Amino acid sequence: MRKKVVLEIPDSMFDEIIKFKEESHLPDEQSAICELIRYALTLPPYFRDFDWEKAETEADSDIASGRVEEFSSVDEFLSDLNA
Repeated sequence: MRKKVVLEIPDSMFDEIIKFKEESHLPDEQSAICELIRYALTLPPYFRDFDWEKAETEADSDIASGRVEEFSSVDEFLSDLNA
């Protein structure tokens, strides 16, 4: 069984759908949109509910305030995490 849904998608978003379609080698835009919706519906609740914009704003603030650390290697980074 299928349901017909009509969406108005901004041009910039549709451009991204076209890009996804081509990268995924899908036959048409409808298939690409269905695949993207299927993917979004399978995301764990943590990722669906996470406030990405807030996290990005906080990260930008930390960077601007100098609350960052730099590491010269992955091993140095991992040692710091394990400390």
